[in-house]
Amino acid sequence: MNKSNFWNDAASCGVYMALLAIVFDIVGFYTQHALLSLLSLILFVLLLTWCMKRRVAAYATDREGYGYGRCLGFMVAVMLCAGFLEGAFMSVAANWLFAAKYDAMMNSSISMLESTGFYTSDQLDLILHWLHSPLWLILGSMIGAAFKGAFFGLFIAAFTRREPNLFMTDNRE
Repeated sequence: MNKSNFWNDAASCGVYMALLAIVFDIVGFYTQHALLSLLSLILFVLLLTWCMKRRVAAYATDREGYGYGRCLGFMVAVMLCAGFLEGAFMSVAANWLFAAKYDAMMNSSISMLESTGFYTSDQLDLILHWLHSPLWLILGSMIGAAFKGAFFGLFIAAFTRREPNLFMTDNRE
């Protein structure tokens, strides 16, 4: 019996996406390089395209195809699952595994915000608290990943969709 459905497939592809993001997050703790970000983006787009092509090949039919909207919906679902896993990792990394590296990165960002003069010290304290809150890290990661998947999905879905076969004859009489 095949136990595959929309959310199972989205979660399995989401695991691949999350593992890729986690590897680049860990590397990002130690080095900030533009080529690393570019490599991360290229691998992200290629992996998302591969997951979508695999889904279309498995579920597209001649009669119904696998349309643009279904492709886009699947990619957003994949990225929601990936965002949840990446957010869970970031909450563990921010609070235990890489706490010193994470604090150094966030403190530089907070000091930049502080230098603008737009924020009060209470607002900056609240932001700093949110940067360590597991709930906010997971929620923010899920929202960010869903937007990222939707944006790139707009283009990927256009190339991976499969339209129904219009010239298929119906042999039922």
